[in-house]
Amino acid sequence: MPLIIGAYPAHPDEGREHFYRELGSLSAVRGLELPYGPFGGTPWPDGAPEGWSAVVTSIPGTMQRLGRKPAFGLASPDAAGRREALEFTAGVREYVLRLEDAGHAVEAVELHSAPYPGAFAPRFRESLEEILGWDWGTTRVLVEHCDAPRDSGRPEKGFLPFGEEVDVLRSLQDQAGGRVGLVINWARSVIETRNPDTAAEHIAQARAAGVLAGVMFSGCSPVETEFGYPWIDAHLPPVEVDGAPSTSLLGRGHLADCLAAAGPVPLLGFKIGLPAQGLSVSQRVGRLRQMCSLLEGSLPR
Repeated sequence: MPLIIGAYPAHPDEGREHFYRELGSLSAVRGLELPYGPFGGTPWPDGAPEGWSAVVTSIPGTMQRLGRKPAFGLASPDAAGRREALEFTAGVREYVLRLEDAGHAVEAVELHSAPYPGAFAPRFRESLEEILGWDWGTTRVLVEHCDAPRDSGRPEKGFLPFGEEVDVLRSLQDQAGGRVGLVINWARSVIETRNPDTAAEHIAQARAAGVLAGVMFSGCSPVETEFGYPWIDAHLPPVEVDGAPSTSLLGRGHLADCLAAAGPVPLLGFKIGLPAQGLSVSQRVGRLRQMCSLLEGSLPR
């Protein structure tokens, strides 16, 4: 199944056009996950194949807006914070329209149930109901699950619990049908419980509830690595990929378990980080090629 790559954590500081041109040689890839920042999205990367599609993630902008205003979020009980998040999402829609006007199909946008603390499911439902009333064309409006608050210690994201997001999305099925759904990111589910089996469990539960729309793979580590502190959401590569930390919890067995739990999904892909310096373009693309091979080799037969 052709994959979506979140390539922006892997691209170099220099030579990006060469990087994206080489990335276009990966036959397993059909498109890019593009980041939407606090005040806008990036242009289509120079060198990337014009025929590829896009998935837009709002997580970079969401986290940066939260850093400036803790009440910001589509699930915020604060009226001003929720209105700001809706205006931010309207900007995401405008970015989608600009990409499509430039000839790039946008398969989906990934939204998030901020803020932390205080995310409130009824407000999140109200926000999504309003957003789904906008004209998105063929672009699907998806929720990407992030780790929920913890009983002890500060969470990495701390957004709505998984079950509450599932319930919200189920309640919107009559209005939106297949235009809305849930995306599971491996690391973000595992960071929540510190249990590597959680991602497959979340996938199975979302599928059973009829809301599973996608699976994205990123790794994490229980100890500090060159990517940062323990349990950081920094897109660690699977342990089988060259240069990955030996403590990365994501590996071939977990890929296979998650893919078996998911079955066929509209959105399947990965996002892995690589050092900004010290790797050639060929080495970067080679590691992404390894990730593609791992995924393809883990698909149920």
